[in-house]
Amino acid sequence: MHLFLIGPGGAGKSTVGEKLAVRLGYAFVDLDAQFCERIANIREYLKSDGYEAYLEQNAALFDVLLAEWCHQNVVFALSSGFLATDIRPDIIERNRQRVKECGRSILLMPSKDVDVACGCIVKRQLKRGFGLVRDNEEAKFRQRFTDFMAQGDIQIFAMASPEVIVHKIIAAL
Repeated sequence: MHLFLIGPGGAGKSTVGEKLAVRLGYAFVDLDAQFCERIANIREYLKSDGYEAYLEQNAALFDVLLAEWCHQNVVFALSSGFLATDIRPDIIERNRQRVKECGRSILLMPSKDVDVACGCIVKRQLKRGFGLVRDNEEAKFRQRFTDFMAQGDIQIFAMASPEVIVHKIIAAL
């Protein structure tokens, strides 16, 4: 079975995903890390080719990864915009369908309250040192929040440690 961790950047998908995979005895695949390893640094790719091309390449990479890992249990950490962006709704809908067909999705979100969740996510994103701009990150989060909230076979709302979140996911499974 595949488990797909979804949510905004800074929600803890990679950190929680690694720990969850270990606890379950699953493999762990981070879509962003695979993009960087197989295609290009995401920031550089976005600058040179744009977000639409990134979405296309990311979706194609996802299909390759699904084929490579089809016979194993895997926890996938998906990119923040993989299922929630207003660019190329055809790709987003196909991504959503592939996730639905291939396993269970788990939404990670700090809070059901948009203001609380936004504050937490933006604070985490700005700490990552990518040169992000607060206003842009807040706008992006708020734009995608409703889309995220409508997704996830399992929804986890917590600002707890990764270990506590892993426990919550296992209990929900």
